[in-house]
Amino acid sequence: MNRRQHLAQLGGVGLVALSGCLDTISGDETDVVVADRTGQRALDRAIGRLNEIAIELSADTGTDTDTDTDADADTTSNSTAATDPSSGTTFDPDPHHDRLESARSLLDTAAGELESDRQADVDLVRDYADVLEGLVSVTATVTDDELEGEIEDVSAAFETDPADETTGDAATDDLDDARDTLENRSGLIGDAQALLETATQTVDGFDDSRYESLPTVDRTQLGDGLEALESVLDSQAVLVSGYDELLTGYDDLETGRDRFADDEYDGAETAFLDAKSSFEAGTETIESGSDSASTELVDAFETAHCQGEYLQTAAAEFAASAAAADDRDIAGAQQYQEAAEDALAAADECSE
Repeated sequence: MNRRQHLAQLGGVGLVALSGCLDTISGDETDVVVADRTGQRALDRAIGRLNEIAIELSADTGTDTDTDTDADADTTSNSTAATDPSSGTTFDPDPHHDRLESARSLLDTAAGELESDRQADVDLVRDYADVLEGLVSVTATVTDDELEGEIEDVSAAFETDPADETTGDAATDDLDDARDTLENRSGLIGDAQALLETATQTVDGFDDSRYESLPTVDRTQLGDGLEALESVLDSQAVLVSGYDELLTGYDDLETGRDRFADDEYDGAETAFLDAKSSFEAGTETIESGSDSASTELVDAFETAHCQGEYLQTAAAEFAASAAAADDRDIAGAQQYQEAAEDALAAADECSE
């Protein structure tokens, strides 16, 4: 019997709820002692609020949630659900934060009204709320609608040539902006990973029998949601790390070109080989995450891998050109230089 049916049937009885511990309804012959359920109702409603968050977050993680329908979920038709980042709908954490605030207020009421033997239940539901708060924050990070634009900007930074006199300054600015973007995004991902680790540890520490006795979402489904978010977050971390290594290689590449222009051929070759090593490392990092990349990042991984491959070729050709120039092989140096420029041009076209 659900809660509304139960209340409807009790409607004619004259249900009385007081703020004390007990109350008495007097009849003709007997007195009926009615336990005050303020604390239990507050606990049930708090769990219901939290279950709403878990259920709606499952729309983003692609997992299903099972709950005990005895909890008062108070679900409303205008609630904002979390959405798949590929759906084009922006995730809004604010309704979830409102529910968390409401749930914690109800838990304060429950803690003040329930007997001491029920305080462990309240504490466990507080932990449940902390886990969901972490998941809301992590979901906001992985579904950030600015991420796609940031990836495009970083990728585009490899399409401009700092050595080009007409666009050199703008290209340098683009590379600096790309570094700042990667640093900021890396910080956000790191914070989200820390939140996720804390949430996972909290769930692992749940008292199994006590958790199962409460009308919360199924613990297995909660764990599936954590794993799904971890997978997406790891993909983003790998992509950012790979691009960071490619940018390091690009710095070395520009150092080599500057030295080559100053006829410092030996130093130029060293810088070009350093660039090649960084490009190889970045490409390997990106390749390591390609197979497990989340759907919305597949194209970004393909573009980054393509750029990494051509940048490796460019660095190797530039190194060969510097070595040839150091040996006074002008024709050979020119041939390698042209091959390097062709590889850079091919890298520019990877995002097309």
